Amino acid sequence: MANSATTAVPSLPWRFSTRTLDPDEASEQGAQTYYPLRMSVLRGAEQFMMSIDAMQLGPILVGDCQFNADIKMDFAELRKFYHFNIPLSGYLSSENLGNEVTATPQRAVLYGPTGDVQLSRWSAGSRILCVKIRREALEAELERLLQRPVRSPINLAPSMDLTHGYGRILRELVCMLAGQIGIEDPLTRQEIIGAPLWHGMLSHLLAAADHNYREELLSPGPPSRPPAVKRVIEAMRASPATPFTAAALADIAGVSIRTLQAAFQTHVDMSPMAYLRSVRLERVHAELVASEPSYTSVTDVAHRWGFTHLGRFATAYRQKYGAHPSETLRSVR
Repeated sequence: MANSATTAVPSLPWRFSTRTLDPDEASEQGAQTYYPLRMSVLRGAEQFMMSIDAMQLGPILVGDCQFNADIKMDFAELRKFYHFNIPLSGYLSSENLGNEVTATPQRAVLYGPTGDVQLSRWSAGSRILCVKIRREALEAELERLLQRPVRSPINLAPSMDLTHGYGRILRELVCMLAGQIGIEDPLTRQEIIGAPLWHGMLSHLLAAADHNYREELLSPGPPSRPPAVKRVIEAMRASPATPFTAAALADIAGVSIRTLQAAFQTHVDMSPMAYLRSVRLERVHAELVASEPSYTSVTDVAHRWGFTHLGRFATAYRQKYGAHPSETLRSVR
């Protein structure tokens, strides 16, 4: 067995690089970075080397991965994750749920949370961007875009075009993020930049990949809402933590409280305060999904987004997301 090359020890938990000449060590490191797997070398064992440069951005892990030999891998179902691979060079052939796909620089391969993955060949020298996404984050992003609950999991198509439209933009976003991995102090670490970037990546994935909600997602919106309703919605979404009252929202709308409530029931199908609570829950959920449990408190997050009564908050959260907020925070990353 070849001796392993010097392995870089990550200075920060959100970024690391590793190199190894040992297939067994490569399997172990690949499993630690992504998922439990079985790996074997198909051809070129004498020149085997694996390299991974990876960075965590919120609920997304972007890895720039390469093997100097033909390899195969087997994964159990991903369960708590969605995943896609974008080859920058070479190709990757795999099967999931009976769908056989060869990923190339023009076409990505996608895997959902269910079904084992058989990666039959990662061609030698292929450089592939491997993107791991927390399941809850992608599903929360879809709910945010549709402004309604969705049934889990999202049935993503097994492949996605990267040559035009949303797919091309998604590829450019992933490449840009991969380019940040080697920068000492990347701008993506700043919340004001990093959060919009990972939200944008999830939105573009949902727009680029075919799935059971895509037609609804890309279709024209519902009939135009009255200006008064739009003003209130914009104010709430811009600053959901603000302690709005019904009277304050009516002032923003320029109408009476009763008129605003009736307009919301007609055009939004809920009261203004119920809509505000829903927006706040979205923000809490997104922050819990993207946060590190050892540094984050559910209480702090709830208070930050305007929830002062933790019991009512927890009940509303369970009704919307089917889990206690602490379960979301502790879920596997």
